[in-house]
Amino acid sequence: MADNLYEIDSAMNMIKEDIIRELSESVTRQNKVPYHRQTISNNLSFSDKTLD
Repeated sequence: MADNLYEIDSAMNMIKEDIIRELSESVTRQNKVPYHRQTISNNLSFSDKTLD
């Protein structure tokens, strides 16, 4: 039983590391989007944003 728990724990740790890595890569890619584009949409009025 202890061997099974160890294998389950190891597998869950590997899955957790994969998820953390994927999230980190996603955030890195998202942060590469030019900030200029983000600031322009923040300066739009509410009525302009609904058309965007």
